Amino acid sequence: MGLEDTIAEAIVMGMDELAGNPQRAVASAVDCRSAAQWIKQETTKLAFVGGAEMVVPGLHAFTIPTGVSYLLHKMGYISWGIGALKGAYVIETEAYSDLLNILALWANDGDFDASLLEHLAISLEALEWALSADGQAAMPALLTASTDTTTLRTYHILQKLAENLATGDERGYAVLEAMRGKEAAAGLLASGKDLVRHHNTEVMLTRPLGRKVSRRLASKLASRIGTRIPARMIVGFLPVAGAFANAALNVQTIRSMADSAEKYYDRRLRREHLEAALS
Repeated sequence: MGLEDTIAEAIVMGMDELAGNPQRAVASAVDCRSAAQWIKQETTKLAFVGGAEMVVPGLHAFTIPTGVSYLLHKMGYISWGIGALKGAYVIETEAYSDLLNILALWANDGDFDASLLEHLAISLEALEWALSADGQAAMPALLTASTDTTTLRTYHILQKLAENLATGDERGYAVLEAMRGKEAAAGLLASGKDLVRHHNTEVMLTRPLGRKVSRRLASKLASRIGTRIPARMIVGFLPVAGAFANAALNVQTIRSMADSAEKYYDRRLRREHLEAALS
C-alpha cells in the first residue's frame, strides 16, 4: 500500500468515526423543505465554527484539530441529509457505503463517473419494491439482468438490504423509520418479514479505493486542511480577517462535498429502472 492509499484509508476511517449516525442526519434533514435549505443550514453552522476556530490567538493547538474534526463530521452529515431529501435510502454498513462513493466523486472534482463507485445510490421506493411480493418474485431475474458491474452490484446490494431489514437490521430500520414514519416503517418491516427470501447475492465487500482516487482524495483533503496554516498566520496580524478566511475555506469545502452528494443521489436507482431492466 502506497502513502496515498494509506492517507486516503485513514481519511475514510476518520470520517466513518466522526460523521456520526446516519439516522440522526436523516431525521434532522427531513424537517427541511429541500436539499438547498439543508445545505444552507449546515453550511452556516460550519462557517460559524470555522470562524470561531481562528478567533482566539494562542489556542490554535486545540481549536484547529477540533475544527478539522467538525469539518469531517459535517462532510458526512450533510451528505446523508441530502440523500434523504432526494428520496434515497441512506446506506452505511460494514460492507457498503454511500459516503465512500461520495468521497470518490469528490476526489474526482465532483465529476460523476459510475466506474469509480462501489454501487449506485438506491431510492427508498426501490427498497420498498424489493420488500414486496412483486419485487421478491422478480429478484432472481433482476440479479442477472445487467452486464454493467456497478449496476449489477447495486441490484445485489438492494436484495441484501431487504434481507437485512427482514432479519432485524436495527440501524437500517432506524433510517427507514426516520424517512417513512413509525407506522409506515412498521408496516414495511412486517411485510418484508413475510415476503423476503434469501437469494444468492454473492455481494462483494467494499473494495479499496483505486490508486488514482486514493491519490486525489489524499491530496485534496490534505490541501484543504493545510490552508488552515496560512489562516492561522493571518490571525497573528488581523484576527477578524483570519476568521473570515477560515470560514470561507470551510464553506468552500462543504459546498463541494454537497455538490458531489447531490450528483450521486440524483442518479439513484429508482423503481422504474428496475421495471425497465426486467421488461
